[in-house]
Amino acid sequence: MRIIVMGDLHYSLMENGTTEMLEARDKVYADMLEHFVGLDAEFHISIGDLVHEGLPEEFNYVLNRIDSSERSFIHVLGNHDTYALPKSDVVAITRQQRYHAIEGEEAMLIFLDTTKEMNRDDWGGEMDAKQLEWLQAQLEKSGNKPVLVFAHHPIYGTTARSTEEKMSIDPQMDMLDVLNRKKGHGFYFCGHNHMNSIVKKDGWHYIQTAACLDVPAFRRVELNEQGVQIDLVAVDKADLADYIALFNTEVTGLTPVLEAWGEDADKSLRVLF
Repeated sequence: MRIIVMGDLHYSLMENGTTEMLEARDKVYADMLEHFVGLDAEFHISIGDLVHEGLPEEFNYVLNRIDSSERSFIHVLGNHDTYALPKSDVVAITRQQRYHAIEGEEAMLIFLDTTKEMNRDDWGGEMDAKQLEWLQAQLEKSGNKPVLVFAHHPIYGTTARSTEEKMSIDPQMDMLDVLNRKKGHGFYFCGHNHMNSIVKKDGWHYIQTAACLDVPAFRRVELNEQGVQIDLVAVDKADLADYIALFNTEVTGLTPVLEAWGEDADKSLRVLF
């Protein structure tokens, strides 16, 4: 099984952007999305904040480019995705489910909703009791089969910046206790904190992926009966960084993260079963 994982894309209408900024934005996102869908895989997954303001026009721009590729695209909700509309409207536009699972022969894939609804003041994560109970059931159902969980928010106390305020699922929710009941290998993929970070804690590997404007690259996940190999695949487009620099500091509420690439150990992972 091969999976391509996209970090926080943050496509923005930039209604106050200059002509130069908007042209640079369009060039950057066209190049990145073309590269994303051009990578062969069974699943192409966005781990949230696909758009910046949660507007239908933003979603339509991105989805039109992904849909034309006919890839199997799965999007989990990020806090920016839910700023402007109720979640029911967002999942209708994106034609996704708020949370669900896919059980394959090699692994179980679990997709979570860790966001608050239309709350610009609190960008931290949470999970309601119903979804948490469902997650526990899925982990038990998986048995010894590897589990890959995809969510926007990190688990508190795992990846880089996850102990900062509003930069994880609410630490009062003991998510580690829930996940650690899993038998066998577990891999938790997240974004939100705009930094590459890979951490092993107990029986789980936590893989955080930087925002695309900071690190124009995607995670490629190769899984088979021997193990898992995770690598970064850079977007190979001429002058991409120069075009990003023309507008990324002008997106309201978005600040570039200089340490986003992380250390060498945050870029790749190999786990043998």
